[in-house]
Amino acid sequence: MIFFASDVHLASDTPAITARFLAFLERARREAQSVYLLGDIFESWVGDEDLGLKAYQPVFHALKATAQAGVKVYFMAGNRDFMVSDRVLAELGLSRLEDPYVLSTTTWQFVLSHGDIYCTGDVAYQEFRTKVRKPENQAKFLRLPYWVRRSIGAWLRWRSKGRRYNTQTGTIMDVDSGMVEDEARRFGYATLIHGHTHRPATHDLIVDGIHVERWVLADWSADRGEYLTWNDTELSRQSI
Repeated sequence: MIFFASDVHLASDTPAITARFLAFLERARREAQSVYLLGDIFESWVGDEDLGLKAYQPVFHALKATAQAGVKVYFMAGNRDFMVSDRVLAELGLSRLEDPYVLSTTTWQFVLSHGDIYCTGDVAYQEFRTKVRKPENQAKFLRLPYWVRRSIGAWLRWRSKGRRYNTQTGTIMDVDSGMVEDEARRFGYATLIHGHTHRPATHDLIVDGIHVERWVLADWSADRGEYLTWNDTELSRQSI
């Protein structure tokens, strides 16, 4: 069994979400062969010092335990946790995935993404994303005192509230349909799985006369955690 999750948004002030994520990892240790975490697992990450945050310690221990149990755990950066370093991933027993990533199983092929790269209509965000992903800008940020970085992270978290909404239409910013179709062609009409938009749904597309599915992962809340499973024959949504 393969598990897929994204947009958990773990934070020190959301203990109920932390409890759900711990239950998810416990279930993964019992049932999964591999787990794919597709971005924004953490609400904010500003440097390796975040490994010392008290609220995250149960999650860190659970991630290590999951990897030590023989479950392969993969991590893809999101727009909230792109500063998680290779050193942190090694400490937690996780393997990094590039975005997008092609997952080929014995029975099917998937394209995995956090999803923000497909939201090309949000021009301001795409410009910001390009800027903050540059190694030289990240190095400059990491030279700031830790307390300053945490303050900046908190400010960006506050500023981003509502950014998914188009101010003209009041609708949530979604992926660009033309880009999704181009990706389907590029990757042989594989099934696309992504998060980021907080619009969980299963979309049936016809691209060049071929049926293509796009599965959007849900964001987590205190009341509900949702993930996808693949059992070699079908994808399904699970709650925890």
